[in-house]
Amino acid sequence: MFSVRIDMYKVGIGDKMYETITVVGERGQITIPKTIRDLEGLKPRDKIIVKIEDDKIIVEKSFTKKQKEKLMVEGYKKMAKLDKEIEEEWKYASKEADAMIDDY
Repeated sequence: MFSVRIDMYKVGIGDKMYETITVVGERGQITIPKTIRDLEGLKPRDKIIVKIEDDKIIVEKSFTKKQKEKLMVEGYKKMAKLDKEIEEEWKYASKEADAMIDDY
C-alpha cells in the first residue's frame, strides 16, 4: 500500500545525523521529512541531486549558481596560491642544483 508512510528517526551525536524511513509512492516520489528539510534549509522548488554510490541512493542538496561560482573562485584562488608556492620551490631547487653543479 503506497499511501501509508512509516517514519522512524535516529538522532545522532553530531548535529547533522538524522535517519528516517519513508515509502516510495506509485510515481516514484518520496517525501523528505520536515525535520530534514528544516535542517538543510530545503524549500519548495529547490533542486536536489539524486545519485547512486556503492549501491546506496544518495539525496543531496544542490548548489545554487552563486554557490557554485563562489566555490569555483575559491578553488581558483587556492590553485593560484599553490602555483606560486611550486614556482618558489622550483626557483630554490634550481639555485641549489646550480650551486651543486658549480661545486662539482
